[in-house]
Amino acid sequence: MKEKEQIVTISFFRYKGFSNKRWGMGQMYRVREPMRRMPGVDFFKPLGTGSGLGYSIIPNLNLFGLLVVWKSREAANQFMAGPVFEAFKSHSVEQYTIFLKPLSSRGSWSGFSEWSFHEHPGGSPIIAALTRATIKTRFLAGFWRMVARTSREHSQSKGLIFSQGIGEIPFLEQATFTVWEDIESMRQFAFESFHGEAIAKTRKNNGFREEMFTRLLPYDTRGTWLGQDKLGAFLSNQKG
Repeated sequence: MKEKEQIVTISFFRYKGFSNKRWGMGQMYRVREPMRRMPGVDFFKPLGTGSGLGYSIIPNLNLFGLLVVWKSREAANQFMAGPVFEAFKSHSVEQYTIFLKPLSSRGSWSGFSEWSFHEHPGGSPIIAALTRATIKTRFLAGFWRMVARTSREHSQSKGLIFSQGIGEIPFLEQATFTVWEDIESMRQFAFESFHGEAIAKTRKNNGFREEMFTRLLPYDTRGTWLGQDKLGAFLSNQKG
């Protein structure tokens, strides 16, 4: 299969000080119009984040993100050098962007499912997962009761490199972005832990309005996460 150009970036911006935090929160709405006009965008989501790892009912008001599906690497690189991204940089004390190639997906996010998949090139087994769901209102209480145990298991998962809970609408639209050392580590957490039981129970009770699970291959990073390139050691043979 011929490799497609479509790539994904997920960027996180860490803010300090009231005015900058307020600016970052405001971008959840204000960035939408410039992103709709941005050349080369297939899909985007401004992201709030949860405290700690995985899902969390407590928001982290110091950290916001932006997920973009691009038609090409060139479009992503132009954005990173352009005024919208520069505005994020000027208001934040730290930025971390992970570049990824979509490998497989099921479901949709706000109706989007138009992926162009790459073949895994072999070599490094590192893998990322984007898991998201819109939860029906009647099932919110039951869903959030399961979150504490899921988050505890998540933080102790073998092979977990990076994890951040994200979402667009608090309580209703939740997602988790994770990076794993290999597919087996990701599979064990997804299907052999309480996380898998919680998803199955919610699905059985028809608690999801919409859900999506996407596998991606990280291949590059820019910036730092808490002062480090969190994925750098795992991607040293793939960058460039």
